[in-house]
Amino acid sequence: MSLLQLGSLALAFLGPVVLWAMHRRRPHPLLERSFARGIAGMLVVVFAAIVVQKATDGTLTAREALPMQLCDWALIAVVGALLWRSQTCFELGYFWGLCGTLQALFTPAISRDLAWWKQAAFFLDHAGIVAGVLFLLLVPKMRPLGLGRIVLWSEIYIASALAVNALTGGNYGFLSHRPEQASLLDLFPDARWLYVATINAVALVFFTAIYLPWLCVQRRRSVGG
Repeated sequence: MSLLQLGSLALAFLGPVVLWAMHRRRPHPLLERSFARGIAGMLVVVFAAIVVQKATDGTLTAREALPMQLCDWALIAVVGALLWRSQTCFELGYFWGLCGTLQALFTPAISRDLAWWKQAAFFLDHAGIVAGVLFLLLVPKMRPLGLGRIVLWSEIYIASALAVNALTGGNYGFLSHRPEQASLLDLFPDARWLYVATINAVALVFFTAIYLPWLCVQRRRSVGG
C-alpha cells in the first residue's frame, strides 16, 4: 500500500471514530455540523477538481468523465445525507459506500504511474464517502431501515450504466469489462451477460450481509418492546 492509500484509510476510519469519542464524552453540536459540512464540502471540491483535471488533460469525454461510476452516485448520496440527513440518501451511501467505495480503497482501479495529486484526488474522494457514512452511523446514529430502496436504486444504476456504456463505449461500473488492476471482479465469469448478472447478485449478497445486523437489532427491539 502507498502512503496515500494508507492516509486515506486513516481518514476514512479514524476521523469519524475520533469525533464519535469526543461526542460521546460531551456532545459538540457545532463540531458535529462542522465535520459533516467539511466532509461534504471536501467531496464536492475534490469531485470538481477531478472534472477540471480531466478538462485540462483532454479526458473530459462522455466515455471517460460522466458521473456514472457507482462511487459518483454514492458521493451524491453521502453529500445529501450529510447536509440534509436524508434517510434515502443515507441508505444509498451506506450500502454503496461500504460495499463498493470501501473496496475501491483497498483495491484502487487506478494506475500507480499517475501523478501523485491525481492519486490523492482519487483516494480523498473515496475516503470521504466512507468517512461520511461512518460519521452518520456513529454520531447522529442514522440506521438503514430496509433493503427495498437500495435494491431499486441499484437496479436503476445498473440499467443506466449499461445504457450509457452502450452509447459511449465506456466502462462505467466496470460493467463492460474488468478493470486492469486486480480486484474481486477477476473471479467473475467471462461471458458478458453472466459477468453482469454475477456483479448484480454479489452486490445483493453484500447488501444483505451488512443489513442483517441492523435487522436483528430491529427485531430484538420490537420483541423486547
